[in-house]
Amino acid sequence: MKDCEVCKARLSNTFAAREMMLGFRDEFEYGICSNCGTIQILSEPESIAAYYPPYYYSFIQEVPKLKPLPLMKRLVKDSRMKKMYKASENDLLKWLRPLGILPSNKILDIGCGTGRYICELFNFGFQNVHGADKFISGEIDYGYGVKVFQRDLSELQKENYDLLMMHHVFEHMAEPLDELKKSHALLKKNGHLIVRIPVVGKAWQKYNENWIQLDAPRHFFIHTGESIAILAKQAGFTITNVVHDSNAFQFWGSELYKRNIALVDQETKQYRSPSDFFSEKVLAEYEDEAQRLNESKQGDQAVFYLKKI
Repeated sequence: MKDCEVCKARLSNTFAAREMMLGFRDEFEYGICSNCGTIQILSEPESIAAYYPPYYYSFIQEVPKLKPLPLMKRLVKDSRMKKMYKASENDLLKWLRPLGILPSNKILDIGCGTGRYICELFNFGFQNVHGADKFISGEIDYGYGVKVFQRDLSELQKENYDLLMMHHVFEHMAEPLDELKKSHALLKKNGHLIVRIPVVGKAWQKYNENWIQLDAPRHFFIHTGESIAILAKQAGFTITNVVHDSNAFQFWGSELYKRNIALVDQETKQYRSPSDFFSEKVLAEYEDEAQRLNESKQGDQAVFYLKKI
């Protein structure tokens, strides 16, 4: 049995998890760390690219058209953004709100795919937004300085950014500590890193190998608060805040897997809608339960706010 990649303790309690998003149903062995609680894949697939087909969700996300702000709004951009933070219910602004990131701050979205979030940020008034994803086919230039680089983090300019973001990317990384160290090098002094990931919580305890956030074999690691604290410290970060942001997906998706139903329809390659399987009442109950779990910090997703030290 191998040791934990995070804390070097012994892995135990191995189990098999099936690939169920796409419906391939092949099995992969995972282990659970006896110390930090991290769930991690024991052997990576020989060809992980096969599990990211062209219809994988991050490749088909709609990217909004860029809409530059009028001159008058640009002149009052900082005060305008402070008002938007208070009033907006947009998820992206909610994630940035605790940090008070301003339009003049330089932002990099890591593993951003085609760059949906950086385009949204530009339309909100952020002027210095980039993305980086080494797995895209080539650099994307949307104009107005909004670009997605086809590069590894080690190839980008050091101490260049005020904020880095990883939106459900970190769990796909085979060497998480190395990636955090690369991120640390890209940040300016006192810069911030937002890491949004699935975490071990009540949904894992309830569904075990059918928990949808295992997402074998794409998710190499399912972290805990303890494992993120260990990695953050080793990479030169301090954790300033943790917010759980799970939703009903942890329930309805896992229930589908229990019934041996894949998330993607094999014939149409379309993602299934929960309303085809669950009533509005049940879905509302799932959402209410997700919010209760978030409040008790037991939801299956969390946002970690890291600061460079």
